Amino acid sequence: MRSIYIRPTNIVFGQKANYFIKAGTAKNLCGLEDVGFLSVEILKRQSDRNTVEEYSILELDRLDFRNQIESDLNKISSKRNNIFNLNFQNPILMGVLNVTPDSFSDGGKYNTTFRALDHVKSMIDFGAHIIDVGGESTRPGAKLISEQDEIARVSEIIQLIKKKYSNQLISLDTRKSKVMQHGISLGVDILNDISALDFDQLSFQVVKDSGKPIILNHSQGIPESMQNNPTYENVLLDIFDYFENKIKFLKDNGIKDEQIIIDPGIGFGKTLEHNLELISKISIFHGLGYPIMVGPSRKSFIGKIMGEKDNPQRLGGTIASILYSYSQGIQLFRVHDIQETSEALKVYSQFLKK
Repeated sequence: MRSIYIRPTNIVFGQKANYFIKAGTAKNLCGLEDVGFLSVEILKRQSDRNTVEEYSILELDRLDFRNQIESDLNKISSKRNNIFNLNFQNPILMGVLNVTPDSFSDGGKYNTTFRALDHVKSMIDFGAHIIDVGGESTRPGAKLISEQDEIARVSEIIQLIKKKYSNQLISLDTRKSKVMQHGISLGVDILNDISALDFDQLSFQVVKDSGKPIILNHSQGIPESMQNNPTYENVLLDIFDYFENKIKFLKDNGIKDEQIIIDPGIGFGKTLEHNLELISKISIFHGLGYPIMVGPSRKSFIGKIMGEKDNPQRLGGTIASILYSYSQGIQLFRVHDIQETSEALKVYSQFLKK
């Protein structure tokens, strides 16, 4: 377990970023020319207490522990690997398509072929770069279903999307190796595993053999019980450590850098405070050096904040979470409401660049 972590702060965009980067008072974020960070937060994990210190970019050379953060600084600043035609220069939207009867938000809404395909068309028209097909609900309390049932739910719609939209990227939201293999045989481009390959030990080999990109989603426990008193010593640092160890294992065993995307797993074994801490400081995960996805869409933490004013769509809370994450340099978002999210990001990004 490491003792020092680094988080880019005071992130700037557009003309400001260009100016400060050229002046040497900011560093590029994720290798982007028009996104930079002016300072860093140093988090030190100690046996008795954790500390947080902040330094400007100009102050870093004078730190007596500079050598301990050099690797993380390089990862934060380096360009992310392109995935298919996605280069992370602009926000990337993954549209949620749950062909399930019981997903937490849209269960039963798109579990007929006609309705599902109509929804896919709508999401593509409004700017979805990836369609994420899921056949098993992983909401808190959801029960495990068989591989056969999950395959039956996703097969037809994957084939129809590939037939009608041949260039459309499809991700498959599953934690089961046989479902992954079946999806790949149908043309799935990306795998999205809420267990980060922990649920099914054979799924690692599928990812390795196929060479497909894998979204590693952090979750504590399994859906049936993950919200039963989730605990962390420090949610931010614990999840960073989890990813660092997971990535090292995957790379040591043949998974390539360009296959890896990380997702801190908002709502998967986290309390309201855990989720707020993760989103408010999500830029810490840039220190891992990989694309980051965030999926706050319609999650229950929004409902807990809203209390009696909560509504099932949670659109305002979703967009607020996405815009804040974007301001922290996050570029990949898994959402239900593509049209509204695309519009919000397009307008918000114009403000940031001025």
